[in-house]
Amino acid sequence: MTFWDRLKMAIATFRRLGGDALPRDGRSSDETLGGSVSSYLASFGSVNPVIDFQILQSLKYFWLFNPDVSQYVANIRNLGNPGHQLSVDARTDAAAEAAVNRLNETASRIYTHGTGVDGLMNQYLDSVAWSGAVSSEDVVNLAGGRVERVVMVPVEQIRFVYNKELDIYEPHQRAIGGQRAAASRLGLIKLNTETYKYVALSTVENSPYAKPPATAAVEAILTGQEPIMQNLRFMAQKVGLLGFIDYSATKPIKRAGETDTEYSSRCTQYVADLASALDGNLNKGMLVHTSDQKVTHEPVTTGAAGVYDLNRISEEQVFSGLGAMPGFHGRTDSTTETFADVVYYLLTSQVANMQRVVKRRQEATYRLDLRLGGIEVDGVTLTFDKAHSRNAKAEAETDEIRFRDTLARIKNGAITPDEGAQELGYETWADEELLFSQTGVVPRATESQGELGRLRARKTLTLKFNKASQRYRRQPDVIYLASGDEDGEAADNVVGFPSIKKKALAKGASN
Repeated sequence: MTFWDRLKMAIATFRRLGGDALPRDGRSSDETLGGSVSSYLASFGSVNPVIDFQILQSLKYFWLFNPDVSQYVANIRNLGNPGHQLSVDARTDAAAEAAVNRLNETASRIYTHGTGVDGLMNQYLDSVAWSGAVSSEDVVNLAGGRVERVVMVPVEQIRFVYNKELDIYEPHQRAIGGQRAAASRLGLIKLNTETYKYVALSTVENSPYAKPPATAAVEAILTGQEPIMQNLRFMAQKVGLLGFIDYSATKPIKRAGETDTEYSSRCTQYVADLASALDGNLNKGMLVHTSDQKVTHEPVTTGAAGVYDLNRISEEQVFSGLGAMPGFHGRTDSTTETFADVVYYLLTSQVANMQRVVKRRQEATYRLDLRLGGIEVDGVTLTFDKAHSRNAKAEAETDEIRFRDTLARIKNGAITPDEGAQELGYETWADEELLFSQTGVVPRATESQGELGRLRARKTLTLKFNKASQRYRRQPDVIYLASGDEDGEAADNVVGFPSIKKKALAKGASN
C-alpha cells in the first residue's frame, strides 16, 4: 500500500466518522489520578502513585538484604543478559562504518560504575526486576559531541506532574541535598525528556508510575517472613545451650522493719546478681548452687518441630508475590524434568518482557549519541541473544520442524516469504529466489518483493557484543550475487551497492 492509498483511507475514515463530531482537543475523557488537578505547585501537583513510595523503598531494601528477593533479581539479571547484537541501518557504507566505530567507543565508557555497556545492561535488568522501571539519564558532552556516560536516577525519587495544557505527564526528580534541588522550587527538578528516560514495564491504568513486579510479596515478607525469621534468630542464640535453663531460686528473708518497696527492690537485685554469677558458671561448663535451689532444662528443638513447615508456607507466599517458583530458588519440592521445563520457560517469558524495556532504553541512548556525533542513520536496533537452553537438542529439533513447516507454507502460497521470515524471527527473507529454485517454480513479483528491493537500498550492519573484549564485533554479511555472463557483464538480478556490483563483475570475469 502506497503513501497516497493510506492517505485516502485516512481521509475516508475521517469523513465517515464525521470530523466535526470528533473531540477537538483529542479526547473527551478526563485524567482523574490523585494530585493531577494542579500543576502550578509542583510538589502538591505531582501525581500520586498507586504504589506508595514507601513500598518502593521497601522493595529496594528487600532487593539488597532479603535472600528471596535478592535471588529473584539475580535470576532475572543472569538470564536476561546472555549477550546482545546491534543492527545499524544507514544509507551509505561510510555512515554505517562510522556508526560502528562510534558505538564501539561509546560502549566501553558509557557506564563508569561497571564494565561499560554490559554492566549497564545488568543494572537496567536489576532495576526492572525490583522496581518495574528503568530510570536513567544520558549525560551529554556538547563540546565533544557525544553521550559521555549514563547515570541511574533512583526510581523512588521520580515524581510526575500532569501538564493539563499538553495532556502529558512530565517527570521530575525529588532529590534531597542536591545542588539543583536546592535551587528548584519545593525541591523538584524538572527532567529533560531528551536525555532522561523513564520506561515502565507495566502501569496501573493511566498512571505514569511503574508497577513493580514484586509488590504482592511485600505484605508476605513483612507480616509473615520477618516475624518468623526474628523468632528463628532468637532460637538460634539459645541453641548453643541446647535449650532453656530454668533456675528456681529461694527468695531472701524479709528483714525486720523493711518496707515492701525496699524488699521488692532487694529481691530484684538478688535475682540479677544470681543470674550474673550463674552465667559465668555456665560459660565454664559448670553450675554451682545450694541444695534448696532447683534447676531444670527445657530443650528448644522440641518446640521448633513445626518451624520448618511454617517457614516453608511463608516462603511460598513470598514466591507467589514475586511471580517465581520455589524450584527456581533451590527448593526441591518437585524434581521432574517436565516441571523443571515449565518453571524455566515461565521465567524466560518473564525475562523477555523485561528485556524489551532495557532494549528500548539502550536504543534511545545510542541514537542520541550518533545524532550528537553528526552520524545519520535510519535506525539502531538492539536484540538480545537467546537465553541459555535447558534442552538444546529438543529445541533444535523443534526449530527444524518449524522451519520446514514455514518453508512448505511459503512454497504452497499460503503465506508470503516476508511473513514466513517474521514467523522465524527475521525481518525479511534474504534471497527469495532460493525458496523456489529447488521446485522449478518461477518466483512471483509481489509487492513485498518490491518493498524488499527498497529495503536493500540501505546498508545494514549487524554487531555482536563480545563480553570478553567488551566490544562490538561485526557479523559477516551474507550476500548472494549472480555471476556475470560470458562477456563479463553483470546479470540483471544483482542487487546491492555499487561496491557490491563491482565485486560481482570481478567474480564473473574470473569465472
